[in-house]
Amino acid sequence: MRTSRLVLRCLEPDDAVRRQEAVDSSGAHLDFMFRQPDGRPIPLETHVASVRKSRGSFDLDQDRFYGVFEPGTGRMLGETGLLRRAGIGALELSYWLRRDAAGQGFATEMASALVKTAFEFDQVKRMDVMCAPDNTRSAAVARRLGFTFEGRLRDRQLAPYHERGDLLCFTLLAAEYPHTPARQLAVQCFDFLGRPLP
Repeated sequence: MRTSRLVLRCLEPDDAVRRQEAVDSSGAHLDFMFRQPDGRPIPLETHVASVRKSRGSFDLDQDRFYGVFEPGTGRMLGETGLLRRAGIGALELSYWLRRDAAGQGFATEMASALVKTAFEFDQVKRMDVMCAPDNTRSAAVARRLGFTFEGRLRDRQLAPYHERGDLLCFTLLAAEYPHTPARQLAVQCFDFLGRPLP
């Protein structure tokens, strides 16, 4: 997918190095996603394994993770994804952004592209966003995109690499989607062979 400022695509093997650089350069900004118990940087092999898993899942049309890149430089800005753990007829939206790209509207733009994809291509009935109570940036993106705060889910752990704790739950319904900023976003989409999609 292409927006006015971003390229969103399935991760490739050489993106592991780009991912490592994005995470390592962000310091504590990405601790909520990439915290190591001993405080050391995540090794390249771990990023390689994550890229391989993401690629396999994408190719099998399971969870779909997209690397987000600057069109001119190829620099990795972050990742965003559509996760199937939200249930039947629903997808969960995930996203992270490197520290030096924060505050420029990139998170909202990349998340909007996936909201549009989920409702117009996947034809979902609902989308969810989950974030830790202290992750004010993620909660702000959800609110900007028109998601409704549904409540605080207590003592949850959605993935092995997440810390157990409370989560804030936001939802957006198909009937609400036409009135969101995501609906207005101009996005070019391409298939596996690079052909434009309508």
